[in-house]
Order: sequence, then C-alpha cells, then structure tokens
Amino acid sequence: MGLFTEGQRKSLRTMTVLAACLGVAACAGAGLDSSLKDPRAGFSADRIRADVTFLADDTLKGRDTGSEGYRIAANYVAAEYARLGLKPAGENGSYFQEVPFQKAGLNQETARMTVTLDGTEKTLALGDDYYMSGSVRTPSGDASGQVVFVGYGVHAPDLDHDDLAGLDLEGKIVLMIGGAPASFNTEIRAHHGSSGTKSKEFAKRGAIGYITVNSLTNEKRRPFARLKKYLGSQDFEWVMPEGADTTPRVRVGAAVSHDVAAQLFAGAERSLDDVLAEAEEGSPKGFALKASVSMHRDSILSDTFTSPNVVAVLEGSDPKLKDEYVVLSAHLDHIGISENAKGEDKINNGALDNATGVAVMMEVARAYARSGKHPRRSILFAAVTAEEKGLLGAEYFAHFPTVDKKALVADVNLDMPVLLYDFSDVVAFGADRSSLGPITEQAVAHAGVTLSPDPMPEEGIFTRSDHYRFVQQGVPSVFLITGFGKTPDGKDGGEIFMHFLHNTYHSPADQMDQEIDFNAGAKFAYVNWLIASAIANGDKRPTWNDGDFFGRTFAR
Repeated sequence: MGLFTEGQRKSLRTMTVLAACLGVAACAGAGLDSSLKDPRAGFSADRIRADVTFLADDTLKGRDTGSEGYRIAANYVAAEYARLGLKPAGENGSYFQEVPFQKAGLNQETARMTVTLDGTEKTLALGDDYYMSGSVRTPSGDASGQVVFVGYGVHAPDLDHDDLAGLDLEGKIVLMIGGAPASFNTEIRAHHGSSGTKSKEFAKRGAIGYITVNSLTNEKRRPFARLKKYLGSQDFEWVMPEGADTTPRVRVGAAVSHDVAAQLFAGAERSLDDVLAEAEEGSPKGFALKASVSMHRDSILSDTFTSPNVVAVLEGSDPKLKDEYVVLSAHLDHIGISENAKGEDKINNGALDNATGVAVMMEVARAYARSGKHPRRSILFAAVTAEEKGLLGAEYFAHFPTVDKKALVADVNLDMPVLLYDFSDVVAFGADRSSLGPITEQAVAHAGVTLSPDPMPEEGIFTRSDHYRFVQQGVPSVFLITGFGKTPDGKDGGEIFMHFLHNTYHSPADQMDQEIDFNAGAKFAYVNWLIASAIANGDKRPTWNDGDFFGRTFAR
C-alpha cells in the first residue's frame, strides 16, 4: 500500500511478532467494555509494560535522534498504529514525517574574538575568556562594532518593560545579562529570557552580534567556566525548506566570563559590578560602552539526515468536527549512548524518559480502537523525534503539520510520567491559561485524582517540553506530570520524583530494573484519555483565556 519500504515492512513484521510475545498478558486480560461504562478496566498495565520493555531495551541503544535504534522504535510505533487501524498521517501515505536535520560544530581553529579599548586590541582565548558554538542557521558570521549594554535585553512592552527603549543598536554588538528579571512570572520569564527570543528583536533593530554574561545568580548555578567542556559539542537543528526562512538573524553570538565583561565596561558610566548587583532585584538601564568587539565564527556542517515523527489519526465521528484535530504528543527519542558514563553500562535507555509517555499514548489509542466508538473530533497521535535536542521534532510538526494547521485545536503532551508510585495528584502545566483548565480539572476529578499547583515554578517547565512548540503556533496545550502529594500507601510522591531527577534522569540508570508502577501507568493513561475525549467531544474548540500572555503573544 506504499506505507512502508520493503525494509520497513520486514522490520514491522518483526516488531509485531515481538509486541505480541511481550504483550500476551495484556491482550488476554484487557478487553475494553465497548460501551465505555467502566473504561478504567480497559487500560492495561501489562500492555504498557510490554511497550516500555521493548522501547527501553539495550538493542535500541538509547533511541538517539537519527540512529538505527530510533528508527526501530519508530517502526514499532507505526506497526502498532497499523494494527489498531489508525489512518497514516505522515508523508506519502505513510506513518512517517521525515524531519530533515543537520549538525554544526564550531571550527575552533578559525574562531576569533577581540576587544579594542582606547586603541589597544586584545585577543581573547576561546574557552577561557569566551565561548562560541556552531550554528546550522547562521553557520558563518563576522561582526565588528561598538558594544551597547542592554540590561537583560528584554523587549516586553505589554508588560511595561523594554530594556531596548531609546538605544541605537544599528550596526552594534549587544551585551546582555542572561535570563530575564526575577519579577516576571516564571513561565513568562523563560520565554523572555531565551536568547532566541532576544536575538530576534536585536536583529530587527539592526544589531550584528550579541554577547551574553551570566547574572550573579546564574554564575553561581552554572559558572561560565563549565562551558569550556562543551566546545566540541554540535548545534542540532531541523533544516528549513529552501526559501522558507525569512527571519532576520544576528550574525554571530558569544558568551563571556565576568572578567572579560568587566573589561568591556572600562571607562563607562557604570561598572559591571554595579549593573549585576542591580539586575538581582530589577533590570538596569542600558547605555553605550566605550569598547568595541570583533567576532568571527565558522561552523563545520554535517550532511543532512532525517529522523521521523510517527503520526496517525483516529478519525472523528462528527461530519464537520472530524476535520479538527486534538493532538496527543509524546517524544520517542532519548539521548543514546554516553561513553563517559560511570560503570560498564553506557546506554541511556530512557524507560521513564520517555518510553512510558509513548506507551501511555499508545494505550490511549488502544482504548479508542477497542471501544469501537470514535469521539466527535479526530485524534492525532504524534510520537515525535528530537525532543532531547531542543523540542525539534515537535517544532517541525507544529510549523509544517501533515494536516491543516488551522485545524489543530489542542495538544495534550505526554513527557516523562514518573511512574514510580501510585500518584494521588497531577500537575497540569498550561491548563490555567486556556479553556483546557476546566476540562482538565473535571477529568482528573472523574479519575479520583486531585490537581496540584506547579511544585517547581522556578524551572519554567511549561516552556520545556514538546507542547510548547504547539503553544508557539497559537495552539492551547496541556502537559501533565505525576504529582508530589502523598500516595494512598503514605509514600511521598515529591520525594520519589525528585530522587529520580537527581539520581536517575538522563543516565543509564533510567531502565527497566527500576520499580516502575505500571498500574500507575494505566491510571495515567485513563486520565489523559479523559482529557483528550472531553476536548474531542466538546461543542467548541479550546480558546485562550482573555489576556493570557501566551495566547496574546502567539495566537493568530
């Protein structure tokens, strides 16, 4: 039927046999009541265990984006989509949207940065004084000009905050403090603190380069000196279709040490110490410095390669609403092999990050397939690639969806459900920003679970998973994690969650020998099924709350 190549068909036959072998217990005892009067009985812990067992196996070598192991995982998910009778929603009648990627490493031999003050030029040392990385989008660049200090460099007039007001940036190199003012809401701060958000505004104003210096707080948390070990790393980015990238860009950027930044402030109206101290409580005003800087960067580019998003659709039952889509997303990739990991095991299997999320998503798909009843709107299941590289697979899909972009009504994201305890509460990032809030609250209550506030607001988690790429395209989104409350048997959910983050996350220890509670996985699937079903069956598509920052910023 043209859904797969011959090699993929052979691989899929193998996947299907393995899935059947792994999931015998699940298939035997998980018949969903066709009336869905008691749908919880249809969410199978054994079936989720089978999927996680396969996806977190050493054979897949950590499912790194673009790797053979990731491709096997993608074929496995596609085989399950096909078995369930979901419609292919990829390219050319397949389940795959092949995302084109490229890597860029810094050419350290040609990288250069100099500071000129009072006619004296000083050459800086790469790694010790300044840090650069390669870039796919702007692989080579030169910038020479006067330095202008811009505080945090945040342009947020709707928040009555504009660090760039009154400053002439045309042909200049911008010096900014990393991050954003502490007074901002943490999620909004994460958006405005992004160097990507800032550099777009700098480019609009004619800046040709930018320099970042750590705030006092960030220097304590992530000292500049640590960057040196990343000099050999590569920028990872999806490749724009030819002619599609019209965004103005700053030519080159770098980070500098506090010592170098202090030199740039020599003879200025205020010192670096002054502005860094002020930045801890507010946002210092910008001004031109007496120093000028010259920077040069060359990137060493890899060949373009692809890694697929795996996309399928459960068609809706309403003749009109079936042309609208509720997206269930979960990232399929992980971080591959870490040669420098302690011990003999170097494979990062990613059992909880994010094999569990993909397994839960597939279990939701099975619930619909087994019931024989479809919701009014269509459900689009997207197992996306390159989340670990910067939410790139989701970003590509959100930019170039395989269905009508205007028809995407919501995203329900499944990323790293920490299924190590029988959770009694969940945290729903983004729910309070749109009409998804009441839907989510009712759904979790129906499942006997409570809704808790963000236990880690300082982390800005709302902007750090795949749903945020849909938000940036104006699509209301919600992302659930297991909560930090007491479990029914008295365990501390927060303590278990944080222990995982501090000791297991992004390490070879995230594998199947953990005490994973797959019954909690079945409950988590049920909660997300309730949310997706309520959205898909609603009379109206979700809307942003009046005045919400993200709706105001991104909704068209």
